[in-house]
Amino acid sequence: MEGTDDKRTEPPSRWVTAARRASGVRDNGMGEALRTYYTRYFPVGAVLLLALGSGGSYLLFGDEQTAWQPHLEFGVILTSTGCLAGGLIYNAKRLKPKAELGTVSVLLSLNKPDQDWVKRQIAGKEEPDLEHLAVVRAAAVQMRKVHATWLLILPFYGYFIGTLERWWLVVPACALLFTGAVLLARDFRRQGRFLSRTDGFLSRTEGPG
Repeated sequence: MEGTDDKRTEPPSRWVTAARRASGVRDNGMGEALRTYYTRYFPVGAVLLLALGSGGSYLLFGDEQTAWQPHLEFGVILTSTGCLAGGLIYNAKRLKPKAELGTVSVLLSLNKPDQDWVKRQIAGKEEPDLEHLAVVRAAAVQMRKVHATWLLILPFYGYFIGTLERWWLVVPACALLFTGAVLLARDFRRQGRFLSRTDGFLSRTEGPG
């Protein structure tokens, strides 16, 4: 009886726990939802808010002696704030329903070397491991949702560009923001490619029935 009790209380391995948490996690179209936002809603909203903010500031506070920079700064601040609100609403209404994420990150079940190994597979630097493919795919979905959310709220950081007092700081600030967007978009696409590439593998590992 003691041996049975010991086995019963023995904690499951980290991969078994991760596999249990990976159950039901899937991407149901986050890429398309994000593409729709950046090709339809964001361009129209950003242009409208920038024009409204800059033009409204000029009409309310401008005169012939006032430089154009303060009005543009106000437009940038209004645009970034509006984009934050719009991005959060879109995230809740359109993006979140496109992903089934489970309740806990599967990576939390793994140690640091295993987490790095999973991330290398998702990035295409390692061949997919068929034995733990369900866990790796779930990690890709959960990471992809995080990156998608960041891509939706990233335009808000234009707020800080609009508050810069020295205009020579605008160029490096814009470059930093652009670099962050490129890196996020790169990882988001890598995760999507991994999910597409391994979609057929999972059914083969599960077998019939």
